[in-house]
Amino acid sequence: MIPAGVVGRVGGLAAALAAGVVVGLAVAAPASADESGSGDSSPRAAATQHSAGRSAAGVGAAARRGPRAAAASTGGGSARPASVVSAGRVVRSASAVAIPARVSRTVPQSVVLTAPAAATPVVPQSAAATRGKLITVYRGLHFVLPGSPAFFVKQVSGTGTFTTNSAYDLTDVDQYDWNKFTGIVFSPLQHDRNSVMVGWRYNLTTQEFEIAPFYNVNKERILPNEQTEVISVPADGTFQYSVDYSGVTIRYGDKTVFKPYPPGLTPNVWTASRVSGWFGGNEAAPRTLTYYLNLK
Repeated sequence: MIPAGVVGRVGGLAAALAAGVVVGLAVAAPASADESGSGDSSPRAAATQHSAGRSAAGVGAAARRGPRAAAASTGGGSARPASVVSAGRVVRSASAVAIPARVSRTVPQSVVLTAPAAATPVVPQSAAATRGKLITVYRGLHFVLPGSPAFFVKQVSGTGTFTTNSAYDLTDVDQYDWNKFTGIVFSPLQHDRNSVMVGWRYNLTTQEFEIAPFYNVNKERILPNEQTEVISVPADGTFQYSVDYSGVTIRYGDKTVFKPYPPGLTPNVWTASRVSGWFGGNEAAPRTLTYYLNLK
């Protein structure tokens, strides 16, 4: 016979084993139900995630070969592989750089087509250009254009040239009146009061121009001596003149005339001014005339 104590221990052990089996089954059932869950860290769950990753990589490869819609079919924007996004960015960057590169290589037409500027040739001055300023007296007027005024002058000198366009015919005795070429006046508002000038006129008989010293003293005309103080100058002949505080000097060729200030005329630098040309005399210009005035 088996002692009762032994039987009791065996029965207790059997009961304990049965209880362990029941508890193990109860614990194993929840574990088996969670094997496919995303939060399971068991070895089987890790294996399942690895397989899913390989499948996603396959889908990414298909996306690179086909339309982008294939990548979207994997479920959600986050499933798009990073390699596809990176490739797209590289393609767009290359396109953006290619356009500026073509522009930078384009050479502006102004650089290609513009030829170097040629050196400006030096044109020698003509004989007429060295004569000075062309002075014009318009028909029916006394004054000349352009004028040549200056103030506080002590000397007026230079050259003069008459041409065939300077000739005129008044058809009366006023042909012998003296026109004014240039000079100095000491009464700026009344040029015929106190002045010292070079006079000129056209001689119809000799068809030459005549120059001579001419003075105004308190509105009295001091006319040149017709035999000793008049110089004849042909058309296109250039003469020299000088008007200062000592008198008037004129010169053409080998002939020179100097005439000092007459009594009663005293220079005054504070009122002295250079006078422009004047036609007449009594009569205005019968036609438009021109001549050359050179001021030094």
